[in-house]
Amino acid sequence: MKKIFMLSAIVAASVTFQACQTADKKSSTTKDSISGDTSMVNGNHVSGSEVVESGIDDAGATFLRKAAVGGIMEVEAAKIAQQNASSQEVKDFAAKMLEDHTKANKELKAFAIQKKVITPDALPGEDQIHLDEMKKIKGAAFDKHYMGMMVTDHDKTVALFKDGAQNRDAGLKQWATKTLAVIEQHDEMAKKITLNLK
Repeated sequence: MKKIFMLSAIVAASVTFQACQTADKKSSTTKDSISGDTSMVNGNHVSGSEVVESGIDDAGATFLRKAAVGGIMEVEAAKIAQQNASSQEVKDFAAKMLEDHTKANKELKAFAIQKKVITPDALPGEDQIHLDEMKKIKGAAFDKHYMGMMVTDHDKTVALFKDGAQNRDAGLKQWATKTLAVIEQHDEMAKKITLNLK
């Protein structure tokens, strides 16, 4: 009798231990290193609906982080351009960048919070160094530097947002598509202004 009791106790302990291990494995595989546990909705695990309900896939999270950095760069560079540019056309362009990218940055931040993705609030060191150097440039030299930068940046941003517009998350796809149209206008404007600079 004792043997049967001991055997059943060992089996029960073994089953409990395996169940705990399985639960640990499940929870570790559903966690995203940046956005937390993407399979949790109202405190419950929801299989297969994490992208729709609370989180976003890796491609979407990467897109949001890259777009956040690009947006911050546009706003900060535009502020410098309003001070250092000599051309009124360049100053007007910078004002549009400041307005449009400030709006897009707020939308991106709100969307990222909703999707539990942590996006940067400041620029990487090398980008900040570039901005600090830009502050030292004035007049026509600044106009050429800033507008050249705007053409390059907007070409890259158009490509980035085209990728974002293909994401499987419907909300991200919609926002990226809407914002892409504005960025393409910026790109076109930047190229025209650059051609007019002497």
